[in-house]
Amino acid sequence: MSFEVIDMKVGILTFHDAHNYGAVLQAFALKRYIQKLGYEVRIVNYHHETMPDDYPRENNEIRWEKFNKFIQELVDNEEAICTKEEDLEKLDMDFWICGSDQIWNTEITRGFNKGFLLDFNTNGKKISYAVSMGIPELPREFEEDFKKSLNKIDEISVREESLQQYAQKFTDKNIEKTLDPTLLLDRSDYDDLILENKHGEYVLIYALIPDKRLTQIAKRVSEEKGIKIIELNDKRIENYFCEQISNAGPDEFLTLIKNAKAIVSNSFHGTLFSILFKKEFYTVPMLNRNSRMKSLLKIVCMEDRLIEEFEDLEKIKEQDFERAYLELEKEKQKSRDFLKRALS
Repeated sequence: MSFEVIDMKVGILTFHDAHNYGAVLQAFALKRYIQKLGYEVRIVNYHHETMPDDYPRENNEIRWEKFNKFIQELVDNEEAICTKEEDLEKLDMDFWICGSDQIWNTEITRGFNKGFLLDFNTNGKKISYAVSMGIPELPREFEEDFKKSLNKIDEISVREESLQQYAQKFTDKNIEKTLDPTLLLDRSDYDDLILENKHGEYVLIYALIPDKRLTQIAKRVSEEKGIKIIELNDKRIENYFCEQISNAGPDEFLTLIKNAKAIVSNSFHGTLFSILFKKEFYTVPMLNRNSRMKSLLKIVCMEDRLIEEFEDLEKIKEQDFERAYLELEKEKQKSRDFLKRALS
C-alpha cells in the first residue's frame, strides 16, 4: 500500500518490540494511519537500557522468528537501537508521538522513563496518543518527574478515563481520551496481513492467562455449532482437550480471528478485533484488568458480552453490529480529529 508523502517526519516511541499481538499491532496501526495522512513515519527502534529482553528466543523459536520479522518491518529494518534519551536527541523529527500501550507504567519500564514521556531535547512537536499506564497511579517518588515531563508535551491524549483523571492532576493542559490505534484503521487496512484459512470451521479461544471459564464457554458454543475448538496460546499444554496453536505470528493471529465462527477471549485486543471483524464473541474479564474491555464494550453497546460467570451466557442478546459500528465511528472520528489537529 502506497501513500502520498509530505515532507514532514513523525517519530513514534512505543512498545513496538514486545512479542505480544496487541503491542505490535497497535504500533503497526498508528504508523499506517499517520502514513495515510501523508506524513513520513518512523517507529524508532527504542529499547531503553533499563528494560530487559523478556522474550528469549529459545522459549519458542518459530514464534520468536515470526515476531522478529514483523518487528523488523515495523522499524524499516533498522539495526541500530536507541538505548537512552541522548540517542533520541540526535534524530531530526518534526513531530514526536509517544504511542499507545502501557509506556507510562514504571513497573514495566523498570523506573521512570523520560523517553516514553518525550522528555528530551528536540525541536519537534511532542504528542502523546492513547497512552496507557496500567496501574492506578505512579509511585510517589516519580510524581514530580511525571509532572515536569507531562507539561512539556504539547498535545496530550490517553487511552483510559482513569488515567485521564489521574494525569489531569499534574497539568492545566487539556487531556483527551482517544481510542487504541488499532481502531483508527478500517477492516480493509488489515487485508494485507490476512493469510489463507487452513483450519476449516472452529471456535477460537485466545487466553492471555489460562481461565477455566473460557474453556466452559468455548465447549458450549462448539457443541451448539457442531465445530471444533482451537486455542491460541504461547506455550503448548500437555494432554490438552483441543487443537493448540502456539507459534502464530501477528498475521496468523488476525487470520485466526477473522476466520473463526466465534471467539472466546480474556484479551482486550482479542475483543477489539472480534468487533472489527464482526464476529460472535464472548469476553471473560481478568482480575484488575477490565477497564479497557468495559470501556470498549460500552462504546459499542455490547456490555452483555462481558461474561463473568458461566451463567451470564443466558443474559446475552443478539449482536447488533450496525449499531455498534455507528457508535464506534463517532469515537473513531474524535481520535482521528485529535491526531490531525496535533499534527498540524
